[in-house]
Amino acid sequence: MAIATERKNPYSVFNFTVECKDRSFEGGFSEVSGLDTEQGVIEYRTGEEETVMHKLPGLRKHANLVLKRGIVGKLGLMKWREEVSSGEVEKARSDVTVHLCNEKHEKVVTWTIRNAWPVKWVGPSLAASKNETAVETLELAHEGIKMETQGQTG
Repeated sequence: MAIATERKNPYSVFNFTVECKDRSFEGGFSEVSGLDTEQGVIEYRTGEEETVMHKLPGLRKHANLVLKRGIVGKLGLMKWREEVSSGEVEKARSDVTVHLCNEKHEKVVTWTIRNAWPVKWVGPSLAASKNETAVETLELAHEGIKMETQGQTG
């Protein structure tokens, strides 16, 4: 990964790529969302303290990753979803990487989504009166996000 130098302006959100370790996606994605992770909180109090609530870190939670793209006439995303429906979840699990790129199309931030598998596919909303791109959406459950940037891992 290219080492980014210190910048004054933040990166733009429109310059990104999506890759999947064990699959090839025909065409790029127009939108990625769900790069979220949060820590649950366990609250407890002891019987000796009437007004104090203690807090401890609980389980980590990860939002589903949502990928959107224009339909390109290929069945790759639907076939991936059907692997899960037919009970082949372990075969369907794959690492997905999202790369944010700079103006020179160099990868500057990478999110690795571990053991992702499709939980939902949504086809386009069709309407004869609209002039829009037909879009499909794939939602992926996963087991965690790792972020790498400027030679650092988090």
